[in-house]
Amino acid sequence: MLKQELKISQRQRLSPVQFQAIRMLGYSTPEMEEVVNKELEANPALEETTDTASDDDADISPTATTDADSSLPTEQDDIDIMEADSFAPDTSQYTIKDNFNTDTDTKPSQGFASEESFEENLSSQLDELEADEQTLRLAKYLVACLDDNGYLTRSLSNIADDLAFSMAIDVDTQQLEAALKLVQQLEPAGVGARDLRECLLLQLHRQHSSPSVDNARIIVEKYFDSFTAKKYGFIRSRLDLEQKDFDKAIEEILHLDPKPGNTLSSRHERVASQVIPDFTVEQYGGNLYVSLNGFNYAKLSVSKVYRDMVEQLSARTSKNDDTRQALAFARKKIDDADTFIEAIEQRNRTLTRTMIAIANTQKAFFTSGDPSDLVPMKLKDIAEIVHFDLSTVSRATNNKYVQTAYGIFPLRYFFSDAIKTDRGGEVSNKKIMAIMRQLVESEDKSSPLTDAQIAQKLNDEGYRIARRTIAKYRDEMHIPHSNLRTTNKATR
Repeated sequence: MLKQELKISQRQRLSPVQFQAIRMLGYSTPEMEEVVNKELEANPALEETTDTASDDDADISPTATTDADSSLPTEQDDIDIMEADSFAPDTSQYTIKDNFNTDTDTKPSQGFASEESFEENLSSQLDELEADEQTLRLAKYLVACLDDNGYLTRSLSNIADDLAFSMAIDVDTQQLEAALKLVQQLEPAGVGARDLRECLLLQLHRQHSSPSVDNARIIVEKYFDSFTAKKYGFIRSRLDLEQKDFDKAIEEILHLDPKPGNTLSSRHERVASQVIPDFTVEQYGGNLYVSLNGFNYAKLSVSKVYRDMVEQLSARTSKNDDTRQALAFARKKIDDADTFIEAIEQRNRTLTRTMIAIANTQKAFFTSGDPSDLVPMKLKDIAEIVHFDLSTVSRATNNKYVQTAYGIFPLRYFFSDAIKTDRGGEVSNKKIMAIMRQLVESEDKSSPLTDAQIAQKLNDEGYRIARRTIAKYRDEMHIPHSNLRTTNKATR
């Protein structure tokens, strides 16, 4: 039997400002420039301001949190944050610099544009392929997710979640899989692979069929673990191959490129040509200065013409339908403009506060530029410092870059796990990776170091690390297994 009931309940919902700020948080500086330009075109009540004076309602300069800011917590934490206008050099180590003033003579570096970047090269190739618009857009997004070596290191399910939350694009893993297949058709062969095995297979499938190529494909596809363990006798017996045929197949594999992304340009050239830093950290007189680089998009304000229009229409004693519609339209546009400006301000405060916490935690690195000075740091550590939710810090650091005196780094570079030492201390796994890379670069290429040998050398230096951890880090750095690094032919 149907009946009506009246219930009172409490629910938490995001305000329009909060929802918009959360979406903006995931945008990089170039993406924010595009968002601002689109909003300026869509909303006539929103306009660029040429007034350089301080205006709380219109200024989108990065400001630090204050007790009066209701959108951020008011409790004290262990980082020094000050208003840009009240900076006193002897009272704080971390200061906000205003890079939004378009009248300043000098502006932060806007990246470089020397040659076509790795991402631009792949995107231009995608434009030449036949695919539906949705798959093509997803493929370009996946291209932007590739690391320096051309690998897709994030899972498709995580990418789908990011698209749904930060860009309101609802896709499933099947759609992303189709887009990834498109990326894997690009040159150089092997880009878009999720691991070394898939990378090698993509390259082998591009080659013309021959006995050696076909045998190499079978070895990588069915006996990859045995191949990396150098169990050549076992593989040859299972395939029932003559020794010379087996050697030719192994030679085919050894000539493949384990880092296909490096064939277009060096890492430095790619980063320099495609990345516009979102932050700048500079050092003057022992103090670190944190800047949010918002110089690419305009300072915004609500149009005075629209505010005057609302006042005039509201003051009319008699209102016809046209007047009411005009008043409703003007009010909505003004509300949208106010919401947009406030969302940008909240985004900038969140990003600045997060960057200051990172600079505070990794002060030794920002001072010296030595990766060995990096300390273990996780997203949770920064979230506890700034009193934000873990997901907020994750979005604030994703796809963001900082320019330092030692180069441009992704913010995720500063996050690392802790490795125990014999003295009871902890070091960042970035330091372990740096040592591993040095060991590999200086090894005898005719007899490369195995994972167990690298682990032993690190343990001899006082780092408690297991062989399987070395294998994990080696995979993350896309360093081939020892048998793939040898310059000798496969032995019997």
